[in-house]
Amino acid sequence: MKEKLVEFTVALAVISFLFLPACASRKEASDPVKMQEQIAEHRNQELALIQSTVLDQERAERLIDLLADRDRLIADHSKEVSAYRKKMSALNADYNAQRESFDALMTSYNSQRATAQRDFVALIEAMKKETTVEEWKVISKYQLKRLNPRKLTYSQLSGGA
Repeated sequence: MKEKLVEFTVALAVISFLFLPACASRKEASDPVKMQEQIAEHRNQELALIQSTVLDQERAERLIDLLADRDRLIADHSKEVSAYRKKMSALNADYNAQRESFDALMTSYNSQRATAQRDFVALIEAMKKETTVEEWKVISKYQLKRLNPRKLTYSQLSGGA
């Protein structure tokens, strides 16, 4: 009996140790104002990185224009995801909703998502054309590390810009 109590206490302590930090970081990550400030800071850092990495001013300006396109694509995709989630919630709440309605909604969303993915790939290709291999290594490393698309998308879903 005491062994079971000790095992349970240890298991509870381990679970608390693992989940409490996750809960705290989730609360911090869900603060839309703080998240928007972080995103703005990362974008400003990215612009500075491009201006210091791409020494040809014309290519740097074209790359910065492409970044504006990226931000527009992210915002558009965020709106599509939000609309899909609302429609799916409404269907789910409707007891009389038919399978065909769900299938149609998912087919439509999957088509929008595939288009967005093709647009993102085309944008990445355009960015690569404006940079050398060395420049792209620096810029893409920053983008992967600091400009997490999920973070950008979900912050916009939660009411950010």
